[in-house]
Amino acid sequence: MENNVIVLRSVYGKVNNNYLIQPCPNPKTGRMPEVVKKVDSNGNMILTEDEKNSGKYFIPEDFIKTVVDGTSFDLDNPVDAAEWESIKYCNWIASDRNERDANGDLIIDGNSKKYGIADLYVERPGEISKVRITKKQLVTKACNYVFEDSLDDQRKKIKILGKNMDHAISSDVTDYLIQLAEKTPKKIIDLYEDDNWKLRLFLADAVERGVIRKSDNLYKYEERILGGSEEAVILFMRDIQYKKLVESIKRETYPNLLTKAELQILKDEDLLIGTPMAEQINVKPDGKPKK
Repeated sequence: MENNVIVLRSVYGKVNNNYLIQPCPNPKTGRMPEVVKKVDSNGNMILTEDEKNSGKYFIPEDFIKTVVDGTSFDLDNPVDAAEWESIKYCNWIASDRNERDANGDLIIDGNSKKYGIADLYVERPGEISKVRITKKQLVTKACNYVFEDSLDDQRKKIKILGKNMDHAISSDVTDYLIQLAEKTPKKIIDLYEDDNWKLRLFLADAVERGVIRKSDNLYKYEERILGGSEEAVILFMRDIQYKKLVESIKRETYPNLLTKAELQILKDEDLLIGTPMAEQINVKPDGKPKK
């Protein structure tokens, strides 16, 4: 079972400061928490019959909780949970060491013009270790994706990330991705789990080879605007109504994938002159093959 415990820490450490805290209203509603009940002239809590028979633990409005650095509350314990509920809105207590106010100032440290109002902050034992474990799990998952990938596909993934390592040795390629996986595992995981990664590679190749031009934050093919962002172009390419246009871009981007017959037709009809594809398959400006 995970411990559902919180600990109050003082920014001054263990200096034997005692904080006497009474029940505090929720600042958003202006009302006391439901566990806090009014008392009569004899100091007894005023409870309804249903509340008396509920088995719940209630806190009198004149309750005073003494808090020091290290005071803990087990939120699975009804008494601790009720006591914490009654005082948690105290403005001396920050929800964590880095909580900020509406102006962006730390409510513990304040700013150059004023001191912070809080001396205490909530610490959750195990929270840091949980975060570390989660990060390690993500790193492991990202690294596994890289190690299980082929060298050729690793190079393709790197190109999508904006770097060309087509001529790098295999160990450098893998090492580059592993370093990214260790620093930003989610980025690598998202890349490998992206159903559109091949389209992203296609777009990167088309831009690299000058088939698609990017200027003024717009992607263009000839005079056709494809989109103002990578995501917009991907959506464009997935649209079935633009299939013929996408195929045309693909033929120019990857002329090596065309059959000899297809290349001959393009040459005969002078469709290669002045295009990026012409240079890739050695066609001179006059339409004749280079020697």
